[in-house]
Amino acid sequence: MKKIKPVIREDKNDLGFGARLSQEQHNRMMNRDGTFNVDREGMSVVKSMSMYHWLITISWSKFLSLMAAFYVVVNFSFAFGYYLCGSDALNGAESTTMTNQFWNCFFFSVETFGTIGYGSLSPRNAPANWLMTFEAFFALVSAAMATGLLFARFARPNAKILYSNHAIIAPFKNGKALMVRVINQRSSQLINIEAQIIFSWMHEKEGRRIRQYHTLPLDRQKVTFFPLHWTIVHEIDEKSPLHNKNKEFLKESETEMFVMITATDETYSQTVHSRSSYRYDEIVWGAKFKDIFEKSTTGKAIGVRMNRIHDYERVEVD
Repeated sequence: MKKIKPVIREDKNDLGFGARLSQEQHNRMMNRDGTFNVDREGMSVVKSMSMYHWLITISWSKFLSLMAAFYVVVNFSFAFGYYLCGSDALNGAESTTMTNQFWNCFFFSVETFGTIGYGSLSPRNAPANWLMTFEAFFALVSAAMATGLLFARFARPNAKILYSNHAIIAPFKNGKALMVRVINQRSSQLINIEAQIIFSWMHEKEGRRIRQYHTLPLDRQKVTFFPLHWTIVHEIDEKSPLHNKNKEFLKESETEMFVMITATDETYSQTVHSRSSYRYDEIVWGAKFKDIFEKSTTGKAIGVRMNRIHDYERVEVD
């Protein structure tokens, strides 16, 4: 008789990872850049990929390189089409070699695609005129799409928050606390910033290793303004899930901590989100962050050395 495996109940605090993922052994559930460490397979690339979303979320260097490649490929394609229309396809194209004829076709395509029209080159026969008509329409649609993508990329609000490379267990009040330091990398202002930390670790349950999730109460969960840095603090007291835990426990239980930040971008008046995670080997036990404030040399109230956000020093904790 086949033995039925016990049903695993989902933890309502699992952030949506589900019971199956919470019991698997893995490197990490969330990467430091906020992306999820999950392979999604079994669906075609066309169905699973949103071209619009991909184009507005890739880096500017990739986007501009892609637009440049598209521009060159399209004009080379139309140039080949004009070339196939015959040696008499263009007026003003006095070429003695096939190479020069092709380059005349290419530069005529550039003029047509960009609606430049210097007048030195123009279509002569019927196939060239029909191809020019199609290219003009294609260029109109392409320009509209490129303009829309550029506007969407500029208008899309997104937070660019830098997280300290390590979370630390540091002295706090009469005990200790878990701390993460964050800073806004952009000059635009964020207001009404709210943070959340969820701590997770593996534990034995019904003969299985199941990941357990704990939302940590914070010393200060929300700040109104974010002009400087913010050290997010969870005090480890008798009520804390981390009470009586040590660094050996963090390693053995494959601890992973998720940090999520929600804020309002003052420029766009829209909500933005940011997230990151820390594994047990990225949590330093017995340390404190170094001071990153300094006297301003420009007459401002205070100065912040943003490149020191990751710096910490070793200290003794109970």
